[in-house]
Amino acid sequence: MSEFKKVVAVCGSSRAGRPEENSLTQRMLDKFLEGLAPEQSRVFFPHLMQIAYCRGCYTCWFKTPGICAIEDDMAETRRELDQADLIILASPVYVDGFSAQTKVVLDRIIPMFDPLISVDAEGHCRHPLLQAGERRPRALLLSCCGFSEADNFAQIRSHFRAICRNLYWQRAGEILLPASGLAFVPRKYDEKFAAIKKAGEELSQQGEISPETADFIAREILSARQYQEFLNPYFSRLRKQQQGKTV
Repeated sequence: MSEFKKVVAVCGSSRAGRPEENSLTQRMLDKFLEGLAPEQSRVFFPHLMQIAYCRGCYTCWFKTPGICAIEDDMAETRRELDQADLIILASPVYVDGFSAQTKVVLDRIIPMFDPLISVDAEGHCRHPLLQAGERRPRALLLSCCGFSEADNFAQIRSHFRAICRNLYWQRAGEILLPASGLAFVPRKYDEKFAAIKKAGEELSQQGEISPETADFIAREILSARQYQEFLNPYFSRLRKQQQGKTV
């Protein structure tokens, strides 16, 4: 049985949550949750919800501490995140970082903090949690990238680690899948998807994802030139098909 009784995921793919679409981010998330087998899981798809951008009005800090001035679906999302044992940020790499759909949720978490700045043991500025003793869930990054090199995850990984530090989340690991174009080739990534499921099993049973499993998922299987030669003909055909529909 998983140590994570309640898992909450924010799936920031703009193609997720719709049966007619084929979101790689969601496929990865589904495989991971299958392996993790938590008692409860909830997946939020921000692009299918009413979640407005943070206004920067600071109402949640000075007028109604802890309560956002915007009344929308973020209130339910926040309640679920507050109760989670494990939070999964599932986002494709969009322009070197988190998708806007993911980021809008993160920006709206600001009501959980006290505006008064504290200085941590490392001499770094922090905002303490508004409610002392709030739980410290674990957090996992799950991401895919359209380029073939694993170093394209550098920025989103750095951002994720900063988020965990500032939100007082404990990092549970990272599931990173490069060369996402290959995932839509039949059976090409079967071993990768099996490894993602295995990562969930490892986190559930051992409390951590083994470096070997994480490295296998993130491993580059084609050079940049090979990936270009493999994928570009498909993209060229797709472009011609789409252009033909508009004539």
